[in-house]
Amino acid sequence: MDLVRIGRRGLLASAAAAGFVNPRMAVAAQGFDARTAAGSGEADMSVGAFGRKTPARGRSGLAITGHPWATEVAVGILREGGNACDALLAAAAAQTVIEPHLTTITGCMSMMYHDAATGRTRYLNGNVNAPRALAPVLTEADTATGRMACVPGFWAAFEAAASTFGTMPVARLLKPAIGFARDGIACHPSLWGEVYSRQAMLARTAEGRSIFMPRRAILNPGEKLVQPGAAETLQRLGEEGSRWFYTGDFAKDFCATVNAAGGALTPEEFAAYQVRWEDPIKGQYRDLEILGSVPPDTGGLHLIEMLNLVELMDIRKNGPASESPETLKRMMLAARDVLVTGMTYRDPRSSPLDVERIASKAYAAERYAKILKGAAPAPGAAPHGPGSCHLTVIDRAGNIATALHSTLSLPWANGLFVHGVSICGPGNHFLNTMPKPGDRVTVLICPSMMFRGGRPFLAGGSPSTSLICNLVQNITNIVDFSMPLAESIERPSFGGLVDGQYRMTVETDLGDPLIGAVEAAGILVERVNPWSSRHGAFEAIHVSENGEVFACGDPRRTSAALAV
Repeated sequence: MDLVRIGRRGLLASAAAAGFVNPRMAVAAQGFDARTAAGSGEADMSVGAFGRKTPARGRSGLAITGHPWATEVAVGILREGGNACDALLAAAAAQTVIEPHLTTITGCMSMMYHDAATGRTRYLNGNVNAPRALAPVLTEADTATGRMACVPGFWAAFEAAASTFGTMPVARLLKPAIGFARDGIACHPSLWGEVYSRQAMLARTAEGRSIFMPRRAILNPGEKLVQPGAAETLQRLGEEGSRWFYTGDFAKDFCATVNAAGGALTPEEFAAYQVRWEDPIKGQYRDLEILGSVPPDTGGLHLIEMLNLVELMDIRKNGPASESPETLKRMMLAARDVLVTGMTYRDPRSSPLDVERIASKAYAAERYAKILKGAAPAPGAAPHGPGSCHLTVIDRAGNIATALHSTLSLPWANGLFVHGVSICGPGNHFLNTMPKPGDRVTVLICPSMMFRGGRPFLAGGSPSTSLICNLVQNITNIVDFSMPLAESIERPSFGGLVDGQYRMTVETDLGDPLIGAVEAAGILVERVNPWSSRHGAFEAIHVSENGEVFACGDPRRTSAALAV
């Protein structure tokens, strides 16, 4: 078995919570007694660590997620006979408990699914809907209120995916998440860091304090985090589903909580929510067909736009962005143009968007000529804050599921909770691209797949505001330079937009010659640390011509890959 570099103790402990191994064995292996108030034992803090990971490969299925416990859940479902959809959904639900700083069942989930038997690939949009009574003007201060709360899409997408593609009962898929919430998890490093930095927001409500400050002080690193309210909510979802969430007491209580904090949502808006089934948008890069997310999940369109521009750069001659000043400069200019322009895209169902033209090679040639003239975009809104999870699963039959789910903002942006779970507040997404009342929110979401000769080649995505830059750099490394995936993710990289001046991040170990070339081209930059978490994580699976599948956790985050 291919093990990611998290230690067998961590795998056993996570598997116990998911119901895959004997809990006593796991507790002994992890080295702390999960029944006691934490701090009294020694949690394995290497679980969910940053830094270099061990690759995973296999032929019977593979999963990569943002946390090793979630990856173990996905692989456990595959071993039990579930398919890629089952495994992804179980892991995603678990992440709402394991990584509550990044995702929540009151947020969004959008998924791309490839059915190996039929060869068909479909896109499921489970993004959030803006309130029908959305305030005409919003400011940064509104992110800490209920005014930016939306109608959630996560649970509708979960049910829709399970009923369309899944093979297991929803209650079974929720079992690992319920176990993690009820029995508790060690407050792992990435979670603890966010609890520490956002403690004032968590303290705003009695519910937040009871979860994250059970002894008045915030949880210590490795201390047990128990989420009984979330466990009860997930249990009820397994039993009652949308009847409770969208038309029952959950919807009523959600709206009451939000509206008391300045929001304007109604139970009728919950009851009217529907997922969107779409055919993915299509593009071409070299000899590969690209299938991308559909606006207002704009990441797929941006990925195609970016790769169309890269084809005009002759990067095979100049070298990859991590080595060539010319490639780095041109890629960053292209990324800035694509991302800034993308802030004008709204929900196509109410604001027409010429996707075919934007994704065309002819349009890429037009805009590339303008980009090379060096015109910088006018200052504008600051980009939204990070907060999301991406995960990808392939099963024994070759079915592939890849999805992003998210809080759509900084962790616990408004500090509100209902029934033990945080309330999603899309934050600066509204300040980037103000939706029309009741519309789907425009979000940089990018589950994507690439096919060569009709066969899957690469499937995945990334969290973070830098996700498009992450994907383009890794795709070009792999496609144009035959670079192994594990080598590609370790190369220094550039990231997305930072502020209203449209500065872009660069990892400092790109070096002064490369960074200097970028600055000389008129691109404002902010230097960040090597392997910066702000640059996302390439949570993708590569499928070789002989059918072997391969993935590796990105060192920038706590990602983990594991084969069946």
